[in-house]
Amino acid sequence: MPPAGSILSLSALALVLAGALMHALWNLQAKQVAGGLPFVWLYGAVSLAFATPFGVIAAGQQLGSVDATIWLAIVASAIVHVAYSLVLQQAYRVADFSVVYPLARGTGPLFAVVGAILLLGERPSTAGWCAIALIVVGIVLVSGLVGRLGDQISTLRAGFLWGLATGLTIAAYTVIDGWAMASQTVSPVLYYVVGLLLRTALLAPPAFLRRRELLAQWRAHRRAVIVVGVLSPLAYLLVLEAMTRAPLSYVAPVRELSMLLGVALGAGVLRERLTPARSVGTLCMLSGVAMLAIAG
Repeated sequence: MPPAGSILSLSALALVLAGALMHALWNLQAKQVAGGLPFVWLYGAVSLAFATPFGVIAAGQQLGSVDATIWLAIVASAIVHVAYSLVLQQAYRVADFSVVYPLARGTGPLFAVVGAILLLGERPSTAGWCAIALIVVGIVLVSGLVGRLGDQISTLRAGFLWGLATGLTIAAYTVIDGWAMASQTVSPVLYYVVGLLLRTALLAPPAFLRRRELLAQWRAHRRAVIVVGVLSPLAYLLVLEAMTRAPLSYVAPVRELSMLLGVALGAGVLRERLTPARSVGTLCMLSGVAMLAIAG
């Protein structure tokens, strides 16, 4: 782990920025397909094939056995990740990418902090409360509750609700994974790959019950399946590597630049309307998430 006083080196910055770009790009592909459960299983299988060699290496370096509580965390995280993937697909089916993506990325840390306040009795600092306020303001602006003239209210409402639902699932697996990593008894890469294996297994029965749709998704969206399947674990592994070179409080805020990339991709690639309120709201959420990381 990097020393507490270290700075964000150029190599760490490059890794985090590359990871943020890959995260935004795989989500863009997922939005363009919005193929539901069969698509989720297909790209999960590709992710598993891509990540397994890293998991094997990590298993070889694992010192000691993985205790029962970590296995419980892996199972819980896998279940929540499955819910996250399916909720995200539904969100992309019914709403704009430039609404859902920043809302999901911005509200995940917010809900995680709220959970820590309510369940663990934690109390944020002044900077933490300011960060929460910024994220809330950003949510209001991105959701279209302000400056929604010309937009379809039903689409905005769907984006708002499904974006928040996605953020809730992100917060849930963040808390579970954070607890598991704090135990320091399992390699992060091994934890990720075993969880990915379990996720793929959990989705296999319902996916194969829809074999025709599964095959149709593969034929029609093979390229997107491979792109998402590779970029998703690669983005995660790049950020893990960055965390070995710089403090988490530096890495986390830079990682959230993916919110800005998501809004830009929504406007540039999908031709979604980029309102001033949506742009300002995304900046507010980005600033709030950065402040949370620093305050933490």
